[in-house]
Amino acid sequence: MATKAINIVVAGGNYAGLNAMRHLYAMLLASPNQASKPIVNITLVDRRDGFVHYIGMTRGITEPSFGSSLWVPYSTVDWLQHPQITIKQGTVANIQPTLVQLTNGEELQFDYLVVALGISRFAPIGIRSSTKSEFVAELAESYAQLESAKSVIVVGGGAVGIELAADIKCDFHNKSVTLVHSRALPLPGPFKDELRHNVVDILQNQIGVDLVLGQRVIAQEPASADMADTLTGMPEHVSSTATNATLTLSGGQTLHGDWVVRCLGTRDKQSIINLPSSTQEPIFGANGIRVKDTMQIDDAAYPHIYACGDICARDTVKLAGVAMYGAYIAAINIARTISRVSNNSQTLEESPLYPSKILLLMSKDHFIMQLGDEIWEKEKTRQYVSDDMGLQGSINGLSLNKVPAAYSPFDLAPAF
Repeated sequence: MATKAINIVVAGGNYAGLNAMRHLYAMLLASPNQASKPIVNITLVDRRDGFVHYIGMTRGITEPSFGSSLWVPYSTVDWLQHPQITIKQGTVANIQPTLVQLTNGEELQFDYLVVALGISRFAPIGIRSSTKSEFVAELAESYAQLESAKSVIVVGGGAVGIELAADIKCDFHNKSVTLVHSRALPLPGPFKDELRHNVVDILQNQIGVDLVLGQRVIAQEPASADMADTLTGMPEHVSSTATNATLTLSGGQTLHGDWVVRCLGTRDKQSIINLPSSTQEPIFGANGIRVKDTMQIDDAAYPHIYACGDICARDTVKLAGVAMYGAYIAAINIARTISRVSNNSQTLEESPLYPSKILLLMSKDHFIMQLGDEIWEKEKTRQYVSDDMGLQGSINGLSLNKVPAAYSPFDLAPAF
């Protein structure tokens, strides 16, 4: 009697989803002794047809020629063409205990699931495109609006707003660029005020961005689409920009911008996670899906479902590297569970908790980093900074330019 195939679904691509795919391939599909192993089919579900290096999006808007390189089509990645790998281009609508439903009604049954759907942002930082050609056109549209503007206002002084304001001013020295933030200092999160003051100094005194701190935008005319009282659909399909707009601030001041872009946080994917909790704690908490150190959902009813990356609640600061490591742990544990019939070891790997970290890339020449409680000196930080904002490092780490070597799930390999 034929052995039933084991179906693994990875919901979401990019840093977490692709690293899970990479390691599942290396452990379950790439082995020369594959005939002696269980039959495994792996399906990647992504609404896009490629990887996008989100870290570089702010500079992708100001430099479209660079921006076009941020998208790597899955069709160009050799190992993703393996006959036991299926790439399903579609949008996840509903996750249940044993199936993933897409917006077109298609249902994918699974034995194991990795949820790597990330979080959503409004366009243009959030990417509405599903293909590279659409993405290039999207970047060109944003660039045309930016290029024609004499004055630019960025609303929101989180990491994205800071980097976008810096990239705009450094690439367009003659434009007036203003960053508006509701708090007295930029950069919310578990960071030192010393770091925030350094950011202010870099933006204001070294780059030339005008800062308006401690004031909220209470009105904008015309409003951008993301300001609507009722929003439907994905945030990535909703623009956070406006042209020739006037902003009224909480202190009574008015500002005019030829191009205004709002960088005001993220939206979660809670509405599509339909997994009843077997405890008093909800599956989806304030910061995302609750997970164990093994990256399994923290609920005894779902040992076969893992979550990693920005969608999980494990890390206060969402980082690409942490997402990739969590996906590596998830992949190892799935592969070990599948392979344990032929190996006495049933130990699952655990991911350590990493200290909070942020690396702000404020144009090519200005950057600053805090790791845990330490603010790093510029020269020490430089080792983590590249002109391509980590694009080639991500391509290498995710094996988008080479075939991953096979290894056993019981032998630890480099995470990326």
